[in-house]
Amino acid sequence: MPIPTIQVYSADRSVQTINADNPLPVQVVAESATADVTLHYATGTTAAAGQTALVAAPGGGISIVVTAFLVQNESATATTVRVEAGAVPTFRALLQNQGDALSYSAEVGREWVLPANTALNLWLSAANSHGYSVVYYTQ
Repeated sequence: MPIPTIQVYSADRSVQTINADNPLPVQVVAESATADVTLHYATGTTAAAGQTALVAAPGGGISIVVTAFLVQNESATATTVRVEAGAVPTFRALLQNQGDALSYSAEVGREWVLPANTALNLWLSAANSHGYSVVYYTQ
């Protein structure tokens, strides 16, 4: 009988594959030692041109880890939006119509990890109303 392929999520949230090419041993981590994360949610509306902090910098040595976000144009005016790690644009879109959105959703192990002590920011090209929702944790 062939050995099936199994994916294991480690305590450090990395993915390990067990199959015929990579058999056991696998380090077993006790349930009490697993790193559970507490998800946080930031939601609101902004109409400020330029940069707005969606999630403040968490402090020295701590990173924001974004699992999902949505930014939606609530105005009828085309607006360029950027979601930024501090001042570094990472995601960009031109939301031309009311209801247009920029969204991101990560698979487990492929989350967007910002540099330590860096805020998650939204930048708008003009003062037009945009709603946002962010799901994140810190590490």
